[in-house]
Amino acid sequence: MEFRILGPVEVCDGAQRLDLGGSKPQALLAVLLLHANQVVSTDHLVDQLWGEASPPTARNLVQVYVSRLRQALHRSRDDSPAAPVLATRSSGYLLRVEPGELDLDRFEGLAAEARRATADGDLKSAAERWRAALALWRGPALAGATSEVRRTVVPRL
Repeated sequence: MEFRILGPVEVCDGAQRLDLGGSKPQALLAVLLLHANQVVSTDHLVDQLWGEASPPTARNLVQVYVSRLRQALHRSRDDSPAAPVLATRSSGYLLRVEPGELDLDRFEGLAAEARRATADGDLKSAAERWRAALALWRGPALAGATSEVRRTVVPRL
């Protein structure tokens, strides 16, 4: 499975792109990916999806988006019930992302390799790593996610 946030928020299973729904489910996934393998509180998700303008049903809507996302992800990864891709915890949700599955992680790894190659004087290898890293970008980061998520995250990227 491949998670992509360096451009439109996407999940690909081989050549197939999963249907994530609209901007709120994409934003939910983006927030979970930015905190991969960590529990993200429901309150934080509500804040990231709606900011100060959250509807009274925001917590229930998060549950609905998580349920739909869980269904899409579990159809794509052969998980045991003990280790689902998207797990519910008492205070929130945990998205399990394997090494190499998130484009941002691959980008950061390639950028680190490029910096090391530059420091070692291997400019050819550094240039190859930078090209590979830049090729992971498919447009503006987190395109399709809500403006709240983009406002808080894109400057870091």
